[in-house]
Amino acid sequence: MKYHIVTFGCQMNEYDSALIAGLLEGAGLRVSKNIEEADFLFYNTCSVREKAEETAIAKISQSRPLKQKNKKLKVIVLGCMAKNKGEQLFEKLPFIDHVIGTDHYRQIPEIVLGAKANERVFTDFDEKENYDGTYAQIQNPFSTSITIQRGCNKRCSYCIVPYVRGNEKNKDPLDILAEVQMSVEKGISEITLLGQTVNAYKKDGETFASLLEKISEINGVKRIRFVSPHPRHYDDELISVLQSNSKICHHVHLPLQSGSDTILKKMRRQYTAEHFLSLIEALRSKDPFYAVTTDIISGFVGETDSDFEKTLEVVKQAQFDNAFMFIYSPRIGTESYLEKEILSQEQKLLRHQQLVEIQNQITSNRSQNMLGRVEEILVERPSSKDPSEWMGKTDNFKKVIFKPTSTVSPGDYLTCKINEIRGWTLRGEVLS
Repeated sequence: MKYHIVTFGCQMNEYDSALIAGLLEGAGLRVSKNIEEADFLFYNTCSVREKAEETAIAKISQSRPLKQKNKKLKVIVLGCMAKNKGEQLFEKLPFIDHVIGTDHYRQIPEIVLGAKANERVFTDFDEKENYDGTYAQIQNPFSTSITIQRGCNKRCSYCIVPYVRGNEKNKDPLDILAEVQMSVEKGISEITLLGQTVNAYKKDGETFASLLEKISEINGVKRIRFVSPHPRHYDDELISVLQSNSKICHHVHLPLQSGSDTILKKMRRQYTAEHFLSLIEALRSKDPFYAVTTDIISGFVGETDSDFEKTLEVVKQAQFDNAFMFIYSPRIGTESYLEKEILSQEQKLLRHQQLVEIQNQITSNRSQNMLGRVEEILVERPSSKDPSEWMGKTDNFKKVIFKPTSTVSPGDYLTCKINEIRGWTLRGEVLS
């Protein structure tokens, strides 16, 4: 029997799909790249915004003809939308067989093949399930992600994640190190650690800083990345490790969300704009090219002209290398959904456009500053525009296009001199 998994959303969902694949193959199933040949069709869904749910439902609806053609086909909805919607999904998608939340993946073989095959909904939280002793399949030949933390103890007023992934659960440090070691033995050199507030990790005497140090000591690990830290959970120990450990990449995705302390308080973000800027200053104190990317919401409920101007001012001071910028939209089930909005959609769009314009210029300037630098590049793949050229990433997470001087493969490390900027793309000359 064969399975096929369709994944929506974040890196954690990608990891979970790889985890599920490992469980299925352990139960004797084989992967099918062709969706029409699958006996079990899994949709791992995202719920962070209503649009994400609408996209998932539209995609899942396309499998109805497959179900009609193959009566034995099982269609299973997984992940955050499964938890958020539960039984309601059968109203919009009456042909699906199971709805499985994020704490029940270990049971999937039993659900689809065994004693629980006649039950439909598995969405309650399991406070003890952290998937210890269960490892995801490697996601590509040289780089993989490892989830070290599930759920979230924060209750940001706009965010649905705690309601669909539950409270924070930190994975056993020995289990994390074992998964890193297994990955390295399969040729992996770049590890990305995942968690909703990944730098809040603390388990059995290990802090996030000490865990980073122990991972860096594993022979074969060359680069360590992590997503997504919370500004509140940076301390002197962590900043010292980030600056001194050469295997930890000089890039962080640090969500700002707003530059107004008033709005940050309404969002329940637990830091001020001044504190946020002080973190960037600390990270760049020894390396001005330390890359900081971010998330920003414009038009949050209650945001005044003054609040928005403060956000623009922080963006100018922070000099983000890049930013994901969103127009606020109310999310059912969150605290901010209950508040009355004071801005029209047109006003929110205008603020968003102004923010994008300013950040695009900053991003361009930060890229221009890379000209003339010699960087180590981790080779990823041939260029999508010209197969004779290749693409790789710098330590500070910038894409570089280069023309190889000899045979290269994904996972190779090359030294390049950045000698040209075309649009958003750096171009480099291979030195060694």
